[in-house]
Amino acid sequence: MEKRPRVVVSVVAKKDGKFLLIKEKLEDEKEYWIVPGGGVRFGESLEQAALRELKEEVGLELKNLKLINHHQAIFPNFDYHTIIFFFLAETEGKPKLSKKEKKILEASFFSPEEIPNLQLVSSAKWLFDNHNLLES
Repeated sequence: MEKRPRVVVSVVAKKDGKFLLIKEKLEDEKEYWIVPGGGVRFGESLEQAALRELKEEVGLELKNLKLINHHQAIFPNFDYHTIIFFFLAETEGKPKLSKKEKKILEASFFSPEEIPNLQLVSSAKWLFDNHNLLES
């Protein structure tokens, strides 16, 4: 079977000037903070996938969804290749972890000052370093 990249959406959900991140244990068995999201289903738009994934993972509704950029995460040694479409959105409420999402260890909102001190996955670091999100 031919290997193909996976199409993924991730949403930087913002509330009261803070950004939602989730902690997961990744393929290298280390824990990282990542931008929540997941795979796009066949027949689903990127926007529909973004809304669905945040609802499924952390129980949050989104508004003012806006595409920021896309990025590739390619790690052949972990048999991992994704094309990530990053969105920015606003939200309200507190994240509630889904019992079905076993990989998610924790979810929390962080201020722009806290984010640079977190153990971020490389794609999240790229996003925050290159898109001035922490300055707004």
